[in-house]
Amino acid sequence: MKKRSIKKVLALGLAGAMLCGMLTACGGANGSSSAPSASSEGQAEPAAPETEKEKVVLWHLWTGVEAGYLDDAVAAYNARSDKYYVEALSVPDSQKIMVAIQSGDGPDITDDFTNNIGAYASKGIMLPLDDYIAKNNTDLSDIIPSTLEACKYEGKTYALPAGMNLMALFYNKTLLAEAGYTEPPKTMEEMYEMAVNTTKLNPDGTIDVMGYPDFPSVYYTDNFAAALGGGWYDENGKPASPDNEGNLMALKYAVMYREKFGVENVAKFGSAGKYLDPTDPFLAGKQTFRVDGNWLGANINDTFKVDVDYGCTFIPYPEGHEELKGRGIASSSMFYIPSNSKNPDGAYDFLTFICGPEGTMLQSVSHGGFPSLLSQLESDEFVNGSYNSDVFAELAASPNLFALPNVPQSTEYNTIIKEEVELALNLKQTPEQALQNIYDKGSELFK
Repeated sequence: MKKRSIKKVLALGLAGAMLCGMLTACGGANGSSSAPSASSEGQAEPAAPETEKEKVVLWHLWTGVEAGYLDDAVAAYNARSDKYYVEALSVPDSQKIMVAIQSGDGPDITDDFTNNIGAYASKGIMLPLDDYIAKNNTDLSDIIPSTLEACKYEGKTYALPAGMNLMALFYNKTLLAEAGYTEPPKTMEEMYEMAVNTTKLNPDGTIDVMGYPDFPSVYYTDNFAAALGGGWYDENGKPASPDNEGNLMALKYAVMYREKFGVENVAKFGSAGKYLDPTDPFLAGKQTFRVDGNWLGANINDTFKVDVDYGCTFIPYPEGHEELKGRGIASSSMFYIPSNSKNPDGAYDFLTFICGPEGTMLQSVSHGGFPSLLSQLESDEFVNGSYNSDVFAELAASPNLFALPNVPQSTEYNTIIKEEVELALNLKQTPEQALQNIYDKGSELFK
């Protein structure tokens, strides 16, 4: 797999961003916090606005160097706009932003993650954008469809995407070659066989090399469920049937691996390493397979500069179901306008800039971020500036990519899923029992 240089990757926090347990991969809310921010919290940095321009107050979750990239985009907007100027402030605490909005003292525009749209929109916190889109003839055709869908609630558009989050299967070529494999797996059955055959044990029976992608545990089960044809929601945005084959297969393979090598051994192996750290088992060459985002390559090659011969491919589909290739969950960071914005017209003008080609290039893609625009998947900045961009670009264009439904109950439903799946993975209940409990409790929640 071709590896590419990168200036700085945007590692969007994925934990809790969608049912796959995504996002807080590394760093601050929307990125790392390894350097002082040009717009650190409590210090607004307007770009010397002309007095006749209307002010647009932007609060954002970005910190560190990523906040600096956003400042560059804000400065470009302020220089080109004759009517508005944006005053940017880093507030890396979504709860603080929410309290300020609800009290009427919030910003004109802010950012968050698409998994929160159902909760925010259902409470009237977000301004619907459809009238603005129609009035301004805003062309949304360049936005990757799944990311635009992730910005909707009950058929209305409440935000525009600022970046995309996807998961793929990373694999250690050396470990596969040692076991006699020359190609990565295409099916789940192939991957499981490879995972078992590349697992290495210490003399005391503990795991020295983990074959299965059971680290970090936050990512893999939900993404496997999606890739195998499942998912935790049905087509109506309600809890999926407990008989869903994709969900059952995702849990069964994880349980089979833990039964074979020991739940305690898997737990001990996971606790010995820290995600995106020198002790991370994939970075240390001690893990065959890994479900992760496009930022992993940058961490391997640029941040930690470790010598791991790795490749990247789609998450496997079930044997005999090649039509499911590229099936996966897309989520996004996004910008939205609070319903009580004091300058919604100016906020929308900036929104279309920061989520458009120039804004996303300045604040994200040119620094290794993943684009939410189809045109930028082929840009030199993305192709030459990101590791594994060929695989992720192909995945982003997959017709099997989908967005999770935005529902007000998403946080509570995620908690139910996490608890029941954890019981199954710890062999406290069967995968079938876990799926039935998720359905029963979820159905009660969605009444």
